[in-house]
Amino acid sequence: MLRPYCLSILMCATLVAPLACKDNGSDSTTDGETSTSAATTTTGSTTLPTTSSTSTGETPTTTASASTTEATTTTEATTATSTGGPPPVVCTAISEEFECKNTDECKWGGVVSYAFGNQGCQGSINMFCVDKAPSGGATAWYREVDGDVEVLEFGYTPELPPEWKPCGCDGPLACLCTSVTEACPERQEDYCGFITTELGCDNVTFMGKNTCDWFKVWPEGPSDNMCTQNLSKDRCLPATDVGKNTCTKTALPPFGACNPMSTYDPTYWRDANGTVEIITSCGPVPVGFTQCESVDTPEQPDECTCNCQ
Repeated sequence: MLRPYCLSILMCATLVAPLACKDNGSDSTTDGETSTSAATTTTGSTTLPTTSSTSTGETPTTTASASTTEATTTTEATTATSTGGPPPVVCTAISEEFECKNTDECKWGGVVSYAFGNQGCQGSINMFCVDKAPSGGATAWYREVDGDVEVLEFGYTPELPPEWKPCGCDGPLACLCTSVTEACPERQEDYCGFITTELGCDNVTFMGKNTCDWFKVWPEGPSDNMCTQNLSKDRCLPATDVGKNTCTKTALPPFGACNPMSTYDPTYWRDANGTVEIITSCGPVPVGFTQCESVDTPEQPDECTCNCQ
């Protein structure tokens, strides 16, 4: 028969044993988690975030998020540094004089504005908000304003709002008034032909030089060696030697109705959409016309003699 104290010992042993097992199990799990966490940390720093996220869950996700945040912050800081802060001021977008004068980068100044009409090119000075520190060479720009065209020439290369377009050969005729637009030979007849008065024609300049002259043009119909009685038309046309009168009388071509003993002013011809046009001019030479020669050729129309005098 067991004694009471022995029974107590057995009961104590029975109670202690499970507690000991539970403690051992708790220590083992903790050690395992610690080990896993350490491994995970190592893995997260050496492998892709996807692998870390799959193997451990929250801990690498937090690490990846922190890295992303740090990278984003770094990128933003780098961007801010590289751009130098806010975007540059566009002076030409400022339309109010007060605002322009109170903007450090800008000043209120005059630029040349061009218009084109029956009297040729008309230039005026427009007040505009321009850069205090201009860069680049002179440029010309145009925009449409209420169905009209505004052409401006700047002494530098400004930054302009999108509605402005650089002047070129496909721009409005007023672009050809500026000192910086290219020659655009295909637009010269339109440019001169827009002028309807002799005075206006004489005043037209291009790139600072007179480019048009006033001519009497005789439409002689198709090339058929027949002289018509069509009335001449006064026209402003592109020309070289504008305003000059330096030619001398020349012997008439020995063909057609002209008297070979007579003299005549130089005569020019061209085929304008099936109609032979004749110009007699002593001095200015119409661009696009060919001078009639004294020796007849198959290419030269007999209409060259229609204006012999």
